[in-house]
Amino acid sequence: MSYFITIFDVKGTLTEGKYMIKLLAVDLDGTLLKNDKSISNADFLSLAHLGENGIYRIAATGRNMQKVQDVIPDNTPLDYIVFSSGGGIYDWKMGAILVHEYFQEDISQRVCNFLLKKDLNFLVFQPIPYNHLFEYHNGAGKCSEFDNYIERHLPDCSKLNPERLPDTSGQFMVIIPHEEVLFESIKSELELECAGIKVIRTTSPVDSEFIWIEIFPDPVSKGHGLKWLCDFLSVPYSETAGIGNDYNDLDMLEFVAYPCVMGNSPASLLESYPSVTATNNQNGFSEIVKKFGL
Repeated sequence: MSYFITIFDVKGTLTEGKYMIKLLAVDLDGTLLKNDKSISNADFLSLAHLGENGIYRIAATGRNMQKVQDVIPDNTPLDYIVFSSGGGIYDWKMGAILVHEYFQEDISQRVCNFLLKKDLNFLVFQPIPYNHLFEYHNGAGKCSEFDNYIERHLPDCSKLNPERLPDTSGQFMVIIPHEEVLFESIKSELELECAGIKVIRTTSPVDSEFIWIEIFPDPVSKGHGLKWLCDFLSVPYSETAGIGNDYNDLDMLEFVAYPCVMGNSPASLLESYPSVTATNNQNGFSEIVKKFGL
């Protein structure tokens, strides 16, 4: 199938036209998924149509694979999952993990010690494929978002013993109030003290008053996962598109040739990337696919 490329402004509404796209990546929460965590009929059909036209369909999400399978039915027309914010890549049709990243012992324990010293509320996840399991540390006083997260995952978690830190880990997550200055302070100190890490910001999908600071092995990110897939599938980087709605999509949006964000994205993303006004509850994914001419 042939396309001609339409050049569009970096900011503002996505220009409708035909785009040279062979691989399309889409975030899940707040993008492909509606607020009730379902996929609309229109967006489901759009995914199917992309596959019929030979376009690789990638879900790029911060969810681990267990949480992906909680919300994505087996018959969903996808090809690959970049999960855990790029920590792993999953062949959706074959049901197999293709690659995954994890922290070695020295870096894992260095990050643990830093977070303990700062007395933050944080989680330490086991390496993939068991990264739905985690240990937690209560610091920084009472935090409703942190307490609720633990409550939702009681069968999968245990309290961290500072005297017996994990030998290795898949990722860390720190939960803080939605304060820009606090986030930037923690991020800069972490990167200064702990080499070999990647810090990713995510607005809590449960309560937007909180920020999840996700810490991965460098260079893990959604963009890095998509780059691996492009090389694996022999897809030119210039023939890629990505659709997101939040800060943890930034690496993906920066990597792809054709980025676009949903109408429910933060103002700073709407000012920086092409967008549509439709939200995740208004078939925004299908609107973007239509504008891409796919």
